[in-house]
Order: sequence, then C-alpha cells, then structure tokens
Amino acid sequence: MHKTVGQLSSRITGGTLRSMSVRLSFSVLVMFFLLSSVCVAGTFPKEKLPSYITPIVEVGQRAEWSHDGSKIMYLTRAGGEVYEIDVKSGKKRAITGHYKRPANYGYYRAMYLANGDYLLTGGPRRHEAYLQIMDKSLTKPPKVFDVIVREGPAVSRKTLKISFTEKQEKIWVADIVYKNGEPELANRKLIIDNNNVTVDGIKYHGMIEPQNFRPPAEKELIWAQYGNTKTGIFTSETFGYNLETGAIINYSKSPDQYDEPEGIFPDGKYTLIECDKHNPLGTSKIDIYRLKLDGSGKDYLRLTRFSDVPGFRSSNPVVSDDGFFIAFQESRSDSPPGAGEGLYILDLRKGGFLSK
Repeated sequence: MHKTVGQLSSRITGGTLRSMSVRLSFSVLVMFFLLSSVCVAGTFPKEKLPSYITPIVEVGQRAEWSHDGSKIMYLTRAGGEVYEIDVKSGKKRAITGHYKRPANYGYYRAMYLANGDYLLTGGPRRHEAYLQIMDKSLTKPPKVFDVIVREGPAVSRKTLKISFTEKQEKIWVADIVYKNGEPELANRKLIIDNNNVTVDGIKYHGMIEPQNFRPPAEKELIWAQYGNTKTGIFTSETFGYNLETGAIINYSKSPDQYDEPEGIFPDGKYTLIECDKHNPLGTSKIDIYRLKLDGSGKDYLRLTRFSDVPGFRSSNPVVSDDGFFIAFQESRSDSPPGAGEGLYILDLRKGGFLSK
C-alpha cells in the first residue's frame, strides 16, 4: 500500500503543538550556533582542522555522495528538508519543499538510487518515518509507502535493491520496480530476526540497522548490532550477513567498544565506522575510523580527531564512489544520535590515508 504525503496528515496530526515547540526551540539553537560559530561549518575551531579536511556546509547532517562525486545531498536537520550542494561551485538546491505536506512533517534520511531517483524517509518524528521515493525530475511529491522505517535504510549503488528495518528488530531486503512509471516494492524478504542471532557463541538482541551492501559483488549486507557494556555504555558491533548463505560474521569483535559501520569503500575491503576506540566511553567520544573487513577485528585506522577537542565529535561518514573522499559531519558530544552541526570533506589522498 502507498499514500501521497498529503494523505498521511490525518495519521500524524497528534502532537502538532509539541512538534511546533520543538521546531521553535531548535530554530533558536541553530541561530545561536550560527552567530557564535568560529569557522565555516558548525562551531568546531578552524585552527584545529588539518589541511586535508575542508568545511562545505554550515548547518547540515547525514551527507550522501552522488554517484559521480559532484554533489552531496544532506538534511538541514533531523526532521528538516533535503538539500543538495554542488561540491565545486557550492551552489545549493532544495530537493524537498516543493509540495504540500503536514506542518510537522520532516525528513530523516535521503539517499541516491542507482537510477537517479531519491530514496527518502520522512514523517512526524524519527521513529515514525515512512519509506518514500522521489522522482529525480522533482516535479511531483514523493510516493509514500506504508512502511515505517525506524532507522536508516541501505541502498545498493548498482541496482534498485534496498534494505530496511522495522521496529529495529528485523531487517528486510526488497527490490524497487517501476510499473507504468510508478515505483513499487517487490520481492520483500525478511533476512535477519534479532530474536535469534547467535555469532561466535554469543546470543545477540537489541536494536539492529542495515548500513551497506558490500561492493563490488553486493552479496553481503553490512549492518550494525547495537548493545551495551556491563556498565551500561551503549555499544555497536559491525556485522555482515551473506545474502546467499545466510551466514553472519562479526567484523569488529569489540563488545566493549562502539563500532558502528557507516560508509563503505568501493572495493569492499574496508568500511568506515563511528568508533570510540581511543576513549571507550560511548557515542559522546566517537570519531571516524576505517575498519578492514577481514574478520580479524584488528585493523583499525583513525581518520578524524574531532573528539580530542572537548565538546565535539565527528560521525556519519560516507565514501565517494571513486574511493578518494569522505563526507562527514561534526556534532556536539552531547547532541542526540545522528545530529550534525556542519559537513566536511576529507581528502584521503591528501591525508596520506590511502597508502596505509
């Protein structure tokens, strides 16, 4: 089943006043950060940036590279609008906002599909976001599916296969097909039920989230298995699910450490992760690392050091399709998960990371 954005209004009018209050409070905070910023992106001290990291968006989060590497799509905020910036010219354009929708309705994820259309999740709040597909012409509202995605979906960079989670306990895969020009979901299949995941003799439970189809063959899904340490610190492991055999592997093997997979390299040998290996105190101390997907859980390389500055961290990195650049976000160490203050580009060649 599917709906237009407008048809959802009757389902999400509850809590409108509360949402308006949250939006007003957020606007005040954004204005404060902008007025007090000391560099182009967010509030991170400019003098602390290495030469291979460049600010690109003042306020934004959840970056996504276009397939040709010329543009970056991003959210203005959680529950905000979707924009796209040309990397060379700096020119921005709105992807959403050209159609009517409920006043308290915003977006939480935005990704490029292999055919140029956009995969979005949007709704009244983060854990009530509907899966949607926007035509690349931007001439009509997105088609909204009656599928609530609790966290981010994973999108193939080569085909129209996607993966998503409902209630953060089960992961599905499906294909996007077009009939008479309209997108539909086909071949939907449950692949992971977190009530019966056992790896290396350990029974896992709790939240899970798909991240990437592992290139180049895309026969494996990389996903995050969340948990907690014995002292209650929120953690994540980097897992892989073989789409052909159903085998599951733990790639990070660090149960007392935060290792959430994010963008993946085009050769499939490494993935970027949000990691607190340098200071294992959970998500407030994360920075961006590269993890080798060889099953050893030992090959880590730290790429950013934002959390070395009190009050900051870096997160949500994605890799360009040529494997030379990373787009990521800065955020405050005490901000909600996924929140970002500004976007940056890291040049892997200039930083000397490709040879390591």
